[in-house]
Amino acid sequence: MAPKSYLNLDLAIERAEGGYRARVLSSPAGEAASEFAIPFSPLEIENFLLRIGRRRATRRLETSEVDAAKAFGGRLYAAVFGQSLGRVLSSSIDEASRREAAGLRIRLRLRDAPELIDLPWEFLYNPELNRFLSLSIQTPVVRYLDLPERIRPLVIRPPLRILVMISSPHDLPPLSVHREWEKLSDALGDLRQRGLVDVDRLDDATLPVLQHRLLAGEYPIFHFVGHGVFDERAQDGMLALEDEAGRSRLVSGQYLGALFHDHRALRLAVLNACEGARTSRSDPFGGVAQSLMQQGVPAVVAMQFEVTDEAAIAFAHRFYEVLADGHLVDTAVAEARKAIFGQGNEIEWGTPVLYLRSPEGQIFDLERVEETVSAPRPTEPREGEAARLDRRREARDAPVAERSPDRPTLGAAATTGPEPAAGAWAPKDYMSMMIIGTLCLCLIVAVMIISLGVLRGTMSPDLLLKAVGVAVGGGLLALFAIFFKTIKVAKGGVSRL
Repeated sequence: MAPKSYLNLDLAIERAEGGYRARVLSSPAGEAASEFAIPFSPLEIENFLLRIGRRRATRRLETSEVDAAKAFGGRLYAAVFGQSLGRVLSSSIDEASRREAAGLRIRLRLRDAPELIDLPWEFLYNPELNRFLSLSIQTPVVRYLDLPERIRPLVIRPPLRILVMISSPHDLPPLSVHREWEKLSDALGDLRQRGLVDVDRLDDATLPVLQHRLLAGEYPIFHFVGHGVFDERAQDGMLALEDEAGRSRLVSGQYLGALFHDHRALRLAVLNACEGARTSRSDPFGGVAQSLMQQGVPAVVAMQFEVTDEAAIAFAHRFYEVLADGHLVDTAVAEARKAIFGQGNEIEWGTPVLYLRSPEGQIFDLERVEETVSAPRPTEPREGEAARLDRRREARDAPVAERSPDRPTLGAAATTGPEPAAGAWAPKDYMSMMIIGTLCLCLIVAVMIISLGVLRGTMSPDLLLKAVGVAVGGGLLALFAIFFKTIKVAKGGVSRL
């Protein structure tokens, strides 16, 4: 069962004399601190990042690379969680497991050691349990940024609106963005039909179009698919958008964050771009993800390595499926990691990085599926002809036994056979009214002839008697036709006159 909530283990890492100090600021098992040294040389780190991060044409990697990931994650785990911190972690996991539907969220606070942000902490590996921490929904690993602005959950009623920008400039290597869009649309098809997810795509991946769409509507999620780079000279992350001619336009995380700042409904950014999580070794807000969070976005999912199309597609499918089901973003990311792992891709599940600044991981409060699907939503009263037609349709379609007792019914016979739509006339209705109109016209003509004859004194008694007979007969027929039609329509429950 997926956790409905998480207990937090806050792990802060800061510089210390001769290395670093790891401090558990809070956890279910209390606090602890210890000093450690990074167990890798800069060359070893660089070689590992190159080995794991390079783009692959195939999904299954060599066993040696899996072993390299376990070795790297195991050495990092032993250095940080050695001795006292390891005992606190184990006790905290046990405490969370004893609570119903609860997990342990490991929140890394690396603001005071920004040079460590580039380390792939998602590969933290416990060799005794043969387990990667972040590959389980019970122990998600998140990069936590503690900022002064308070994050309040945004109540969202389905559908969950997602704004997708797919950028494939002509002057950069082509991406399988259209295939990803098709698979993403297919994966969310049933959710869209149930009214839980609404996906809008920006075909024109330019800044003016993005700005216009954000002003036109509120979107809790922004999903970017395209190229991303980290500018070593500027020490800033960049996303490759398009200009008006379809060529690449590199947009910094600071620029994009300033654009998102005024849109408080935007709660999550998903960056399916390579190196979207890379940051400066001196500035913790130097990357795209960090800059977006600094400008107010509560959560960002970014890629710390180049990501294959297969892994990006698998991640997006499972991530939005779990998120739309009302689970926390931590759970959605962990489930999406397992979706990548389940494809036989034993390494790329560690590529996504979750940045979070919401204390409890609650970036929005999505109403439950059962409430939004089974319970009818109240509608605003409408005025005019449209409202009257709706009431007529309801009266027509309702079973006889459910109609109001004050409304006359004709029993079962009244419900057999198709009825015309509310407010519509059948051909026989038009024929009846034509006959009534003709009789009324005859009556008017007869009255005029009689009146003219009486005034001039030229009408004989026999002719006068005949004219009076015609007028009276036509009048009686017209009255009888009108009375018969009124009674028939009144019994049908709908007035067409």
